[in-house]
Amino acid sequence: MTLLSTGFATQTHDDATLPRSWALPSRKAASTYLFYAAMVGVLFVIGYGGANWLASQQSMHLQIYRNPELAIPLVPEMIWAYLSINLLFVLPLFSLDISELRLLGRRMIAATLIAVAAFVVMPTTVGFARLDLSREANLAFELLYALDHPYNCVPSLHVAYSALIILAVAQRSHLRVKALFACWLVLVMASTVLTHQHHLIDIAAALAMVGGLQYLRPKPETTS
Repeated sequence: MTLLSTGFATQTHDDATLPRSWALPSRKAASTYLFYAAMVGVLFVIGYGGANWLASQQSMHLQIYRNPELAIPLVPEMIWAYLSINLLFVLPLFSLDISELRLLGRRMIAATLIAVAAFVVMPTTVGFARLDLSREANLAFELLYALDHPYNCVPSLHVAYSALIILAVAQRSHLRVKALFACWLVLVMASTVLTHQHHLIDIAAALAMVGGLQYLRPKPETTS
């Protein structure tokens, strides 16, 4: 829980003691958010999608996991926790100020670039067998499998994005809200394994990357 405690720590800005406020975004905040969301989206589609395609063309892939992990059961219902990342992406728009949105955007861009580099240099694949959709129809898994091949494992961008958003939004929140977000993050991390999309090392690598990215901070403002 070191990462969580670090990320949820009180900020050093002048408004660090103020509680997190939730409100409709200003036009400038919305445009800032959309700019970084578009940047991350483009990098993800090109980088993640490209690395996925490159891995699919190779016959040899690293399988970085411990064999006992293969006994972890598939829990199809956890797909909804897995997909809750889509709701997480909306929250910063209503809770972060412009400087916080910029910082979160830069961290997510950095996470994407680091992860894509790892995917290209070290193509990996999961050891789990995928859900047999010919025997058990599941629209959510059908869409997931159509868009995401079983590669690009280490680090898990799903976990990295979720952790970055939650750590940003949870700052300056009340203790109960922090606890709620911590539970949400744990649920998302568990869902990546229980839907057989990732292994434990993928989660650990993502959290290590996010921990390092917490040192990426905005430049102090200078007065002339």
